[in-house]
Amino acid sequence: MKRRAALKNVLFSATGLLTLPAWGNSWNAETLKQTKSIFTTNQAQILDILVDALIPSGEIIGAKDLETSVFINKMLSDCYEKLAQESFKNGLENADKLTKETFSKSLIECDKIHRNEVLVKLSMSTDTQQKEFFALLKQLTVLAYTTSEYVLTKHYNYVMAPGHYYGCVNV
Repeated sequence: MKRRAALKNVLFSATGLLTLPAWGNSWNAETLKQTKSIFTTNQAQILDILVDALIPSGEIIGAKDLETSVFINKMLSDCYEKLAQESFKNGLENADKLTKETFSKSLIECDKIHRNEVLVKLSMSTDTQQKEFFALLKQLTVLAYTTSEYVLTKHYNYVMAPGHYYGCVNV
């Protein structure tokens, strides 16, 4: 009877070891980008604009160039509840409405100065939903930017495996 249990365990272990490389190889940048966007096309454009206004391109690469909006989409779809996702989408729409009320044109049509003014209005708003939206947008943008490969390797001098192992050196 113990022989059958041992054979069954060996069979399950061998099956697991055979499927492990296929599972590990499927994790790459392309599979991460295959996440379906929770945003409409207009909302995605507004998100790109707001992210670019928070950390603009200049002497260094900006947040839009590092595709932080893809990170934000992934975080919201995987780690936040539906209520928070809908609240974030409403925040994007409200930012566009605020821009239309203030400048009589959509956020997509505005220049950088007007976009920065919209961010200031969102941060200084007395409406708690707008304030929470701006706080989450800022938090996720900064998180995506500061944990990107570009920032870690070019500005923080992050090394994946620091030092070197010399096995033949006497201690």
